[in-house]
Parts: sequence; C-alpha cells; structure tokens
Amino acid sequence: MALTVMLISFLVLLIMNFPIFVVIGLSSMLYIVLSDIPILLIAQRLTTQLSSFALLAIPFYLLLAEVLNRGSAARRLMNFIISIVGFIRGGLGIANVGISLVFSGISGTAVADTSGLGNTLIPAMKKEGYSGKYAAAVTGASSTVGPIIPPSVNMIIASVTAGLSIYELFIAGIIPGLLMGTAMIVTAYIVAVKRKFPVSNKLSINNVWQSLKECFWEFCLIGFVLYGILGGVFTPTEAGAMGVFAALFLGFVIRRDLKIKDFYNACVETVVFSGTILVIVGFAATYGWIIANERLPQMVSESILAITVIPILAILLVNIALFLVGSVMETIAAIVIVLPTLLTLGDAVGVDPIQMTIIVVINLTLGLITPPIGIILYIVTSISGERIESVVKEIAPFFIANVLVLLLVIFFPQLTLWLPDLLNK
Repeated sequence: MALTVMLISFLVLLIMNFPIFVVIGLSSMLYIVLSDIPILLIAQRLTTQLSSFALLAIPFYLLLAEVLNRGSAARRLMNFIISIVGFIRGGLGIANVGISLVFSGISGTAVADTSGLGNTLIPAMKKEGYSGKYAAAVTGASSTVGPIIPPSVNMIIASVTAGLSIYELFIAGIIPGLLMGTAMIVTAYIVAVKRKFPVSNKLSINNVWQSLKECFWEFCLIGFVLYGILGGVFTPTEAGAMGVFAALFLGFVIRRDLKIKDFYNACVETVVFSGTILVIVGFAATYGWIIANERLPQMVSESILAITVIPILAILLVNIALFLVGSVMETIAAIVIVLPTLLTLGDAVGVDPIQMTIIVVINLTLGLITPPIGIILYIVTSISGERIESVVKEIAPFFIANVLVLLLVIFFPQLTLWLPDLLNK
C-alpha cells in the first residue's frame, strides 16, 4: 500500500512539473508516514549520503568552469580549434564539438559547457551563416561529452551511489567520451557537406601557431587538472581544488581578464548549482533506501530475467527503459535512484559494475537533449531564440550518433574496462 502510494504520488508530482527534489522528498515522506517509520530516517539518510568526501569535488569543478567561463579561456580555445578545422566545410560546427571535447576536461557538467560556450558559439555560428536551430543543436549535442570525459560531476554522483572508485570511473569514461566526440564530428561534417555550409578560413600554420600560443596557459591548466587525476598526484577532489586556484591565478595574474565581481558572481552561481545538486542527491538517498527496502532491485532483475537470460538482450531492454526515464527525470536524481537497481541486474547477468555504471551515465546524459525534460534544450533555445521543436529535429542526427556509441559500449566491454585495467596493473 505505502509503496503504491509513493510511486503514484511520484508520477503525479512529476507530471505536475514540481521540482524534482520536491517530487522525491514528498513521495518518500508519504511512504515513511504510511509505513509508520520514524520521520528521522529522512535526516539520517540525507546526512549519511552527503557526508561523502567525494561530493566535495562537485563545487570545485563547478567553480572552476564558472571562473574560466567568465574570462577569455573559452574564446582562446575556440580560436585555436577553428584555426585547425576552419578550412573544412562546416568547420565552425566541427569546432563546436572540438571545443566541447577540450572544455569537458575542466567543466565536469553539460550545463556549464552549454551555458559557458553557447553564449559565444551560437552567435558566432549564426553570424557566419548557419541557421540558429542548427547552431543550437550542435552546441547542445556536443555538451553531452562533458559528463562522460573526466572530470565529471555525474561520475562523482555515480561513484558515491554505487560505491565504486571515482578514479576508475573517470578513466573508464575517456574512450566512450572520445568516441562520442568523434561520432558527432563526423555527423557535423556529413550535415555540412549535404547543406553546403561555409568554410571559416584557410589553413595557415602561422595562424595555428599564434592561436596555440594565445591559449598556452589554458592548455597547461587542463593538463594540470587531468594529469593530477590520472597520474595519481591528487585525488579527484584535490584536483578540483587545485584547478580552482590555478584558474584564479590565470585569470587575476596572467590574463588579468577576471574581475572581483566576476569571481563573486561565479561563486554565487556555484553555490546555487551545488546546492541544487546536493539537495537532489540527499533526498534521492531516502528514495533509494525505500526502493532497496522493498526489494525492487531484485524484483526488476527477476522480471527482466524472466523475459530473457541473454545478457546483451537484458541490457538492451534496460537501455530502452533508461531512455524513457532520462526523458522525464533530471539526470542526477535518475542516477541515484536507478543505478543500485541496475547494478543488481548487471551482477545477475555478469556485467562489470564499471561498465554498467558508464552505460547508465551515458544513457541518462542523453536525456539532457531529449524532450520533454531535457534541460540542455531549454538552455540552447533560450540563447538562440529558436523554437524547441525545430532544435529537436536538428539535434536528432547527433543523438543517433551518440546512441550508436552507446551500443558500442554495450557490445564491447573493453571500451570501458581496458584503460582502468591497464592503469591498475
């Protein structure tokens, strides 16, 4: 009875477009009251979940991205990428994906990537002759690599939820993230040739060299953060903190393009976004406890295995369900709620927990560009002034390209497991 009320209230509140933390919190509270469980459980689960040291990395990476977005880092990196690929037809669209690949090494979130780069890239593409809806689509689609390539806020949330190593999840996301970027670059080129998009500039070694020199310190910063994590010099949390100090030194001392007001605004945005994430994670912990207490993971596993015991077919069925979840639920909340259940299923069919976690994160990240909830769609339409329906149509080829990469990750486990195994030897 209590479980039924919780699930119905969850769906009703979600349909009524309540904030996701309210949806999770109220439905969990109804279950606890009806089950005669002490209400103190909510506070207990919330504090237990949020006491994880790994979660401290989230505000650091968000602040790092905000600080760089308010300086000239995005513009310098964009100029460098364009100097390399600008001679290709549709080069600015390809550069859009390239800059997201580079920027994902410091942003950690798709939202930071989209809002930071979109304000520069979308107007630049429109000025060069691209349609606003295509500029919005490629900017939104390319931002999905941010939560996959390290550092990644979604991977941090997943590691805390699943009890896995952040380091191993970061490493495991490298190859899938690069494959996603490559698939979108190929897609952007095919679309550009078909529609005869413009060429941005001629290839000039001198221009490449000059633009590289202009963003030398930005690449040093990215290398510093990534080497700190992958080289084992810092923990992921320490790397985020050191990255913030390096970004402040870059902005205030080297570039001198960061003002005190910019830093203050960056801190405010970081606090708001971090608070939103942590509230969701905290309330989702109670919801997850209820699901585990009701043995839903085991029930879901048994239901799927009753349909098929073939591991690949079982995982494909799971991914169909994940697409539906990702299209209607906020990504971080979905990770906390569904990941424990799917790890139970993965264990039953012999799928490595790291591979299963990467599959879940990629799948739910694609929900950011899937209507009706996809927050990235709303950000790029707000910047471009385009209708969301037209952007969804333009983003479809990039979505399909990423789905193909997801299928590769499902069918070839070594795409996620090879690097962690290699670096752990």
